[in-house]
Amino acid sequence: MAGADRGTLEPMLLPPVLLLLQAPAPAPPPADPVPPARIEITTPFPVHLGSIGPREVQELVFGLRSTHDRPFQLRLLDLSLGLSLDESQLVKPLNPGETRLLHLRLDPAGLEGPIKGGVRLGTDDPAQPAYILRYDMLVRPDVAVDTLRKSLGEVAPHESPEVRFHFKREGGEPLKLALAGELPAYLDAELLSAGAGIDLRLTLRPGRLQPGTTAGLEILKVATNAPLQPLFTLYLDWSLVTPVQASPSRLVFTDPSTTLLALELKARDGQPFRILQASIQGPGFQLLDAPGPGAARQILRIRRTGSAPEAMLVLRCTNMDAPLNVPLRFLDPKIRSAPAPNASKPSP
Repeated sequence: MAGADRGTLEPMLLPPVLLLLQAPAPAPPPADPVPPARIEITTPFPVHLGSIGPREVQELVFGLRSTHDRPFQLRLLDLSLGLSLDESQLVKPLNPGETRLLHLRLDPAGLEGPIKGGVRLGTDDPAQPAYILRYDMLVRPDVAVDTLRKSLGEVAPHESPEVRFHFKREGGEPLKLALAGELPAYLDAELLSAGAGIDLRLTLRPGRLQPGTTAGLEILKVATNAPLQPLFTLYLDWSLVTPVQASPSRLVFTDPSTTLLALELKARDGQPFRILQASIQGPGFQLLDAPGPGAARQILRIRRTGSAPEAMLVLRCTNMDAPLNVPLRFLDPKIRSAPAPNASKPSP
């Protein structure tokens, strides 16, 4: 019994390794505090230059004041593109409490759009290794156009509306423009001098439009002699309006089993009109409805009687000076799927 009591009262002995594992980890040493800056910027920082031209040389001024208790020796480490610095301004050390204006020259040639940059200065103090003086600006393009897209709106068949795109260049060589690519036959283009710039004048000729064409979006390429802007893409939209509008503007048969389609005619002003004459020029199609009394909305039925690919429905109405031409088409799937007769075989 005595032996059992002694074993119960004796303290339990643990191996040294377990004692080390149970000991709390030592607290990490406190981080070194970041030393306060010893140079203050006395001018607005960063410098906002705003919008400048591609050849507007700028001067940047940064005011530096030392709050150190000993002289600072500054040196140039890095410059952004377009910046230049006369390093003689850094020869003398910056004494305690001294304020110095640092002048830099900025040439934006070759730059465009929003730009952020700066100059990095090094010091001889290990606790203050470098300072970055920052600026931002928006460099305007060398060549600019007043807008990339314009609209002629609604155009009557007898009108010839025109629109102008104005180009200008800020300095440098005189601006030169040239149209890249061919224009459609119904669009005339002319380059005209306009003060310090050039106007591209476009004129729409509705009389040259193919029958059934009621709207368009023209895409034009204009080449320039500016290195950073060799090509501009312009857009011009328009829509053709007539007193009587056909829907659809082209009647197209795409299924051989379909031989009958309807054409809807509506007066744009909502007033009744009469069809004075209706005829089909070309074989393969038949007009089933004869001109009737006046109405603001009329329906004509067209039957396909053969396999002719195209014909023209010509309508003369009371409120139109010129005839309304509606193309009739038959897209035979057999012809569309057949290979071209002179198609060459691919080489192995």
